[in-house]
Amino acid sequence: MKDIQQVKYDVADYVKIGIGLFIAILAILAMFSTPTSKVQLPSQLAMSSTIAVQQPAWLLLAIGFAIGCYGTIVGIGGGPLILPLLVFFYGWENEILVATTLFIVFLNAASGCSGYAMQKRIDYKGGIQFTAAAIPGALISGYFHHLVNLSFFNIIFGLFLLFLAIYTMFSVSKVARTAAMKKADIKKAEAEGHRLVRFTDRFGIKYKFYANDKLGISMNLLLGFFCGFLGIGGGVFQVPILLFLLFYPLHIATATSHFVTFMTCGIALLPHLFFGNIMFGQAIWMGIGVVAGAQVGARIAAKLNSKVTLYLFIIILFVFAIKLFLL
Repeated sequence: MKDIQQVKYDVADYVKIGIGLFIAILAILAMFSTPTSKVQLPSQLAMSSTIAVQQPAWLLLAIGFAIGCYGTIVGIGGGPLILPLLVFFYGWENEILVATTLFIVFLNAASGCSGYAMQKRIDYKGGIQFTAAAIPGALISGYFHHLVNLSFFNIIFGLFLLFLAIYTMFSVSKVARTAAMKKADIKKAEAEGHRLVRFTDRFGIKYKFYANDKLGISMNLLLGFFCGFLGIGGGVFQVPILLFLLFYPLHIATATSHFVTFMTCGIALLPHLFFGNIMFGQAIWMGIGVVAGAQVGARIAAKLNSKVTLYLFIIILFVFAIKLFLL
């Protein structure tokens, strides 16, 4: 028994060491990055320069930490928070805004996912299926931004956030389901042959629920495109879907959402890497902050009440939707 416990602690320690090394690598890259640094392949033709107002590194670090912490708590990866800030600070072209946001969200999701993995709250089987369904759309979205420049992108994103905030606000009551409702859900799920998910997390809390994988996969077939198109990575979509349509427990929903966001972002970034759309000068500094903040957020999330987490989610969506309409 002792040997098994020791192995568990060793794995957790290795994850922590990996996170520390990840932050150190980002810090080294940040020191050699100029404010307008972009990633480009050697074979690419020179692109027109994008003027950016330089922001102090400490501000980007602080903002990144706050977003990493908050985004991990609500399971959204931080995309709806990062993109409006980059619009306000720099006003880049749409594809550069989306690519840079996706990169920062990817770092946030990677860090937060490792924290949730140590807490043993990720439904890996469901997460892998949902990611696989989202891959085609995620890849297409990167090329779509390169070919089509939408002048009203801010309005589209703002309307999306506003709709999501209102939908979530009216759906909060669905999280606290009565025993009779849960019993009815179980009977329906068993009759329809849904996948039984059963495990115990690191805190000794036991979870048992039925996952409608077919519905989750079908939703993610469309979700992959919108995740890459809006530059949000998917968490802001995944949490409501997992909670209100698939009836995942909140803590499992936020953890699994982070896992899917991490995988989907990695795929959605590939076209942007090819086209050289990522502004590493800003992304890396903010990335250091989100990686550290995500670890703190994962610990806080484990102790928060479900409704408190959702209300935090709703408030920030309203704030940034209004901000985008005013830009």
